Amino acid sequence: MGETGGHCGSKPKRIAIGVAPLATISIGIVPMGVICIGVVPMGVVSIGVVAMGVINIAIVGMGLLAVGVNTMGVITAGPMSMGLIQIRSTTNPRYLAYPSKEQAEEQAEKIGCSGVHRMGDVYWMPCAEHPQ
Repeated sequence: MGETGGHCGSKPKRIAIGVAPLATISIGIVPMGVICIGVVPMGVVSIGVVAMGVINIAIVGMGLLAVGVNTMGVITAGPMSMGLIQIRSTTNPRYLAYPSKEQAEEQAEKIGCSGVHRMGDVYWMPCAEHPQ
């Protein structure tokens, strides 16, 4: 089945399991390939704790389509998702982030809290304190 992955310049294997496997299907600590399952997977389809790729299912996913707790990309789903198209898993407006401070202030007024706070470098959230 799988040998451990290659090094820079080596040809990717079909299936690799290891610390930094490089293959079409990679399973390991820092897998890289088409389908990756691991702690920090990077590839077209990434499943893991911190996934980076086109399609991500992770705690922290970054890519084109990202599903997880804290996701960043074009299409995102999750309670703390930031993307062009956001598929929310919560209907609580207090957990939503907005691209402008004014929008967050309007939402804060609607839900009965005061102030706003930054979410990352780009977004704003209603209420002075982040929800716990």
